[in-house]
Amino acid sequence: MLLLLRRVLSALPIVGFLSVAGITPLSAESIDSRPVLYLTFDDGPSADRVTQDLLQVLDRYDAKATFFVTGQRTRISPDKIAAILYAGHSLGNHTDSHARLTEVSRAEIFYELNAANVAVTRAGGPPLTCFRPPFGLTDARVNSIANELGLIPVKWTIDTRDWDFTTSKGYIREKLDRSHDGSIVLMHDGPIKRGRMLHAFEEWMVDNHHRFQFRTLPQCDIYGEVTLAYSVEEETQPETIDQLLEKLRAYRFTLDQIVGQASEPVTTAKLAQEVIAQ
Repeated sequence: MLLLLRRVLSALPIVGFLSVAGITPLSAESIDSRPVLYLTFDDGPSADRVTQDLLQVLDRYDAKATFFVTGQRTRISPDKIAAILYAGHSLGNHTDSHARLTEVSRAEIFYELNAANVAVTRAGGPPLTCFRPPFGLTDARVNSIANELGLIPVKWTIDTRDWDFTTSKGYIREKLDRSHDGSIVLMHDGPIKRGRMLHAFEEWMVDNHHRFQFRTLPQCDIYGEVTLAYSVEEETQPETIDQLLEKLRAYRFTLDQIVGQASEPVTTAKLAQEVIAQ
């Protein structure tokens, strides 16, 4: 019987065999040979329409991207996490408060990375497998703790400097024009207004969408298992004004961001007076 099957199969052309087996063969036209470009967006999701408008631009050109989100922004706009994933994009960890990880303690590094992970999962997202250190600041200590949390560090190869208020639309387009196969482009969709970036990016996509395949970063595509850190995370304890002031100096929070965390009655004006007194 086996010999007979071999003879039958050997008599079939390869395309015929694939058809018999229920497999549709790939044609030369279906293999995309265009260079691959990895679009990435940091600091979101935005509380305004930037992330939403950006998703519309990407959808218009069937382009996929990776969004490195912060825990704080995720807690403010959890619905944007679902929108990003529903559109077929990937997510990455960008710490909880955009902290300079090389300038804080090991405990704070762990908190920053884990809190962002927790925020994403609570917003309905999957466990993350990649992270981008704010300002690109990382070292062996940061990478070791990230590894404990199952996070792979990912930086970039092209910086559009769209975060700089002095950066023009022309400069952003010039940077995008330097893209080539395998480039990782850094842009931002939060937390401040990004209209200039959005307009420059949309104009560039009109002219260049046909030149590239736009894919999500492979390091961020396969989501990990929920680790113990996600499961046993405890609610943060209320902090004193002194502790909040220290946090303000360390992380450069705005007053409004941290007023609500104090265990004693405190107002923005009172906290501002404390800062001035220091």
